[in-house]
Amino acid sequence: QKLSSCSVRRLLLVLLFVFILPLILWLNRIIAANFDSTGAPRSSSSPQNQTQSRKDGITTKNVVEPIQIAYAISLIRCSDFQSSTDGLLDAATILRHSVHKTSIRNPDSGSKYDYKLYAIVHTKAAECSHLLSDLGYEVLLKDSPVQISEIRGEYLRKNVHKEWCCGADEFVKLYAYTIGQHPIVVHTDIDFMYYQPMDNLFDAMLLPHDSDEGKMARKNIEMEYPDKVIPENIQAYLTRDYHQVIPGRKAAFQAGFIVVKPSMDAFNDYLDIIREGNYVEGFSRENGWGGKGYGGVVGSMAMQGLPAYYYDIVRPNTTVELNGCRYNHMGANIFYEDVPNFIRRYKDLHGKCRRNVEGCEDCRKTDLKLIKNIHFTNCRKPWNCAGEKSTKKGSIDPRTTDYGHCTQVIRTWHEMRTDLEQKILDITGDSKVQEGQSGSYKEDLFMKHCKEDGQSGYIPIAASKEVMAQVAEKVWNVKGY
Repeated sequence: QKLSSCSVRRLLLVLLFVFILPLILWLNRIIAANFDSTGAPRSSSSPQNQTQSRKDGITTKNVVEPIQIAYAISLIRCSDFQSSTDGLLDAATILRHSVHKTSIRNPDSGSKYDYKLYAIVHTKAAECSHLLSDLGYEVLLKDSPVQISEIRGEYLRKNVHKEWCCGADEFVKLYAYTIGQHPIVVHTDIDFMYYQPMDNLFDAMLLPHDSDEGKMARKNIEMEYPDKVIPENIQAYLTRDYHQVIPGRKAAFQAGFIVVKPSMDAFNDYLDIIREGNYVEGFSRENGWGGKGYGGVVGSMAMQGLPAYYYDIVRPNTTVELNGCRYNHMGANIFYEDVPNFIRRYKDLHGKCRRNVEGCEDCRKTDLKLIKNIHFTNCRKPWNCAGEKSTKKGSIDPRTTDYGHCTQVIRTWHEMRTDLEQKILDITGDSKVQEGQSGSYKEDLFMKHCKEDGQSGYIPIAASKEVMAQVAEKVWNVKGY
């Protein structure tokens, strides 16, 4: 018996609602998850929907589940003449707090990126690695990735152990490239502090280079050489150690800071180069790694010279060199006026920018508002209470930096520590933390954290492991600490 036209219409409506409409909705969800508003494929590492205005004026896509950036440090020895164990512990604590302050976990930061902390600890420093795990760092205990006996080049094999700071042991920093569960790894030395978010750098690495957001992020990267072309696929950001170089010579990499996309290929490339050991002795233009001029400065046989050679010669056009006055700021004198590597007979070079260009930014005068992060080297370690202007070891050397600028830089670390101490007091109500604020040496600079000049004058943070566990949960938002 034939169905009436009315029954047919009812049947079609049932089929529409039961089968076809759910199918259309499902397809829409698949498209939204895999393609952006322009129809371009969405990267699995890219921020996802919901727009948000950042402090820098860029409208960006907020993260539904924030992308987690790996922040790594390396610990090669537990203490040395530059830092006591107490100093290193507080350095790691304040570095950790500064990461938090510049992340999405602090709404005032304006950042949309989350973080996870790692500590690459050399086996020689294993005895103090628990201090870092107690602070919430995931400890990666590693031996040197290449043993000296494996190096085939005679000069490097016989001399790398003398290199500042740690000889071949410093190559453990290369393990940062192996932290592959994150799209980006930021590796720094422990004497470091984050001052402002780095979302522009992360956006430029992760967003499609030809998208509107990607273009804006790239436009806002503060480069050392703004006229250089930015690679479509940025593999790393780095800065150079210009304050060591003679104008016209190759500048080493500044090993205290690098931002990378993790890569086992890069890691293995480095190990192959080290094992080959093609490092030419001397101070000529043909010295150093590969005989290409990457040598003759402090650290050139290890992590100052090797990455510069790698990214210039082995993997060119894959990196962006950042403005070293804004990123990895050291307050160093990059004009050829005095030590290091100052040769008086080169009178035609005296006073010139070591970058060998006109119009260098003077990092000794960079406004703090422009600085993204700080590496405490020329301005000395804040926990060493260096309050004197002098050429003596441990003091602020006026030949290589500016004393007034350094006092501003050092104070930022003590302000960060004071911020943490106030949060400890607010959370616990325990006034014991104020015992770490009992110093009277240059209070306007060290904010009561120093009782006298020098490393022995430092007063550590007065907080127990139990108190810091509360801080981790209630300040740093770390569950299961």
